[in-house]
Amino acid sequence: MRKTPALVVAAALLTTMTACTTAAADCGSPFPSGTASELVDVSGSVGSEPRVSFPTPLVTDGTEVTEDVAGDGETVQHGQIVDLQLSLFLGETGTQLTASSYDEAEGIRRTVGDPADVFGSVVECASVGSRVVTATTVADVYGADTLDPRLGLENEDTLVAVIDVQDAYLGRANGADQLAQPGIPAVVTSPEGVPGLTIPSNEPPTDLEVATLKKGTGPKVQDGDRVILHYTGVIWETKQVFQSTWPTKAPVTVVAAPIEQEPQAGLPQGWSDALIGQTVGSQVIAVIPPEFGFPQGAAPATIPPGSTMVIVFDVLGIE
Repeated sequence: MRKTPALVVAAALLTTMTACTTAAADCGSPFPSGTASELVDVSGSVGSEPRVSFPTPLVTDGTEVTEDVAGDGETVQHGQIVDLQLSLFLGETGTQLTASSYDEAEGIRRTVGDPADVFGSVVECASVGSRVVTATTVADVYGADTLDPRLGLENEDTLVAVIDVQDAYLGRANGADQLAQPGIPAVVTSPEGVPGLTIPSNEPPTDLEVATLKKGTGPKVQDGDRVILHYTGVIWETKQVFQSTWPTKAPVTVVAAPIEQEPQAGLPQGWSDALIGQTVGSQVIAVIPPEFGFPQGAAPATIPPGSTMVIVFDVLGIE
């Protein structure tokens, strides 16, 4: 019997997690149920760490998904963002390799249907509030021959994941297109929702400029709300991207308040002002002069002093 260094596996896993299963009749789950996933016995309430047992060794040669508890929330669709809680086990021995915190404020956030993430793919067509069991392989989760051999895991080894679908949000702004405003940088959005900006060659404005590019119909952001955003930030003067959530497919949660008020999760004053009052589903652009930007000493190293920031953000949900 091989020994697996669980802490190392946990660190690797938490960069790849996502999950789900079967669902509504009009949504086709990309993975079937199977013998291995059906043999996993799970008890305990959804949202708390489960008690899990199964006959060992449990073996599968692909990815199987079985619904253990049916949720009563919305059906999760391709491209949405989900927050999950997850426990992972080794099929050969039943050993638990890792688990998430089962704290609602610390869900594992992934994009549904991401082809680089097997759990992100199997989540499609689950319902919020569901608990599902996934039996899969090391190769399906991590890719063949990508793990350090010292971990003791082979490509064909079976992994068992018990996944709670905590919540779901938009994957991109879905509001109605709005008329462009003169003087505001042009934004073109890819089919996947990623914005590209064209910054004018003239000097940046000295006042805070905000324009709604897509107007969503969801709830309105209030002062102090915890808001889920995808965003791209560009420096006006250099035309360089200084930060973006899109490459990692992992939106962030921010507090709709200035950083002086919320040091851990707040925003530069101009961004906070631009966000409050926007509706979920909206895409917004804000041109933020230095005096409306980060407090002195608080800006990331990628933002030179005195820079004008241009932020395009999609309002995906409110926690």
